[in-house]
Amino acid sequence: MYTHRSEGTSSLAPADAETVRVTEALAGSWANRVAVRTGHVDLRAYYDEAIPDYPPALVPFADDPRYLALQPDARARILAAAWVAYNEKTIDVEVSVVAPACDLLLRGAFAGLDTTAFKRTVAQTQVDEQFHVLMCLDGCLVARERHRIESLRIPKSLATRELDRAKSECRSPRDAELVQLAFATVAEVTINAYLDLVANDAGIQPLNREITALHRRDESSHNKLFKEFTKAMFVHLDDAERATYVRGLSSGLDAFVKMDFDAWRAILTELGVPEAEDIIHRCAVTGPAKRVVRDYSGFRALLRDIGVLEEDIAFEFGSP
Repeated sequence: MYTHRSEGTSSLAPADAETVRVTEALAGSWANRVAVRTGHVDLRAYYDEAIPDYPPALVPFADDPRYLALQPDARARILAAAWVAYNEKTIDVEVSVVAPACDLLLRGAFAGLDTTAFKRTVAQTQVDEQFHVLMCLDGCLVARERHRIESLRIPKSLATRELDRAKSECRSPRDAELVQLAFATVAEVTINAYLDLVANDAGIQPLNREITALHRRDESSHNKLFKEFTKAMFVHLDDAERATYVRGLSSGLDAFVKMDFDAWRAILTELGVPEAEDIIHRCAVTGPAKRVVRDYSGFRALLRDIGVLEEDIAFEFGSP
């Protein structure tokens, strides 16, 4: 199951052979490019109490007068909590979305992915993702200790709740597998824009930038890998399976782009911010930030590669 493979490319169509070639190159370069082999997160890095943990501009209610009226220390704790929430969402996605999809790929749940190169890259991706979980845990622990927010509880991420809902509506276990892979594909192919915003923000803690930059470097490779996974397996799906997978992509896009106001509500409530519920409500109803910024260029290119029209995806790509 795990190590069965089809070697050689002589019987493959030209497009399939090219996919195998790309995957073999990525598998062979893993030791030289991934954070778990080449990166180092220094938890002893200088921590300046005057520097925020999270970009203030990414707070969805940043312009609310009640937020602006808070004391600097209170806003600093909110930003630290936001950093924790960002990392906990990342962990949730790695554990609940990407890891189960990788397990399906490694077990041979999808035809077209049983070469040595594919199996190696799937296993490498699993190692990468576990290292990302460790980095995120370390980042959270530092922020929690520094800002005395050890008791903060972040609810299950909106994206994983939406995945659970989508799978619960599936008519068969096979449909649920396709939806799982679709959500993982969205997570891996559209993530870098948000990582860029955090990793490139020179105004936040250096440790937090380093953690995000290491994650971003690996995700740049995972972006390519999941495109190749999709191209290799999509040609082997029947019409019904393709329709299920495309619906899963639509649901995944919508889930990952929604602002997770439950997490922000938990932060403001835990930290005792006055009128927390009304701040969140007004932000959700009238605030300018309704969607999390993501880069869809690679995803749209993938749709073209597999012959799916953007009109067949129930999602508005227009605004970030």
